[in-house]
Amino acid sequence: MSQNISGDRVEKKVTIDDVARRCGVSKTTVSRCLNHKYDNISTETVERIERVIRELDFRPNRTAQRLKSRHTQLIGCSLGDVTNPFSALLLKGLTQVLEQAGYQVLFSDSGEQPGRERAAIEGFLENKVDGLIVNTTGGNDSYLLDIKARGVPIVLADRSLPGETQIDTVIAADKEAARECVEQLLRLGYRRIAYFTEGDGLIMPRLRRREGYEQAIAALCPGQIPLIYSYDAKAPGACAAAVRSFLDAFPGERKAILAVNGVTAQHLITALQEAQISVGYALGFITFDDWFWLKLTPPGISAVALESEKIGAEAARLLLRRIEAGEGQTFPPELRELPAPLHLRASTTDKDRVF
Repeated sequence: MSQNISGDRVEKKVTIDDVARRCGVSKTTVSRCLNHKYDNISTETVERIERVIRELDFRPNRTAQRLKSRHTQLIGCSLGDVTNPFSALLLKGLTQVLEQAGYQVLFSDSGEQPGRERAAIEGFLENKVDGLIVNTTGGNDSYLLDIKARGVPIVLADRSLPGETQIDTVIAADKEAARECVEQLLRLGYRRIAYFTEGDGLIMPRLRRREGYEQAIAALCPGQIPLIYSYDAKAPGACAAAVRSFLDAFPGERKAILAVNGVTAQHLITALQEAQISVGYALGFITFDDWFWLKLTPPGISAVALESEKIGAEAARLLLRRIEAGEGQTFPPELRELPAPLHLRASTTDKDRVF
């Protein structure tokens, strides 16, 4: 038995044999539980083993496990933009699930650049990862399909491929949420609703939200055309100019803005504050991404909660299902769509009051 020596204190390292003896089972049974192979092991035995592992604070030697197995216990994760709070929460959710299952996560930041995304994935594959979770830029669709065709377990998180589901994917109900935003704004008395974005590009969640907005305007506002304002976030004053263009186009009418995501919301709120324009009764405001600061920004900003941590966790579970199925898996690609609830606050109101 190995020992950790610190000063005069000798601390024995807990081994798999210790766990097996405490549980009254074989070392093989403990090993199978650690590798999530529960066939022919009773639920009571699994729970007893897991309880003893916690009590003894047993930590498996993952390096030794990898040497004995054809699996590396490594997962590669490519994120679109790690500076975006959405990506951080997505990573948190998937990491918690994968680490609990005995995997380590390698992650990269593509910076929304398809070339960087592809290079990172190639690096993951060279390190023999057991699977991939990709928050794709949208510029590597054929490449991702080729990876899947090679038999590499892969799941797309938040960002799907266009059209039919060809790779396991977890998304939020973006389109339905956008339609609900329009419906609620109309119910509150706003008559001109504009969709603001930095540019949707090939990023599918943005395209789904835009489609949901356009469908709602067509169905609920006969005779109106969708008001799409796309601005260059790198150009000074571009966001403010887009906002002013919208406000000036419909004098005397109650108007509202739907922001495609939290980053766009930041730009818009900054532009509105600099112009000393308040949101609320005269100008409604809703954004996707219910980030914590939106509750603190006066008067409280209405937002769609995308629950990115849950998306990451669900993507991890779907990937584990693929990995455990092994080669020859036959079940078709799956699309899991998670709810995206709308939280209304005082930035959208039918009460004419000043904050």
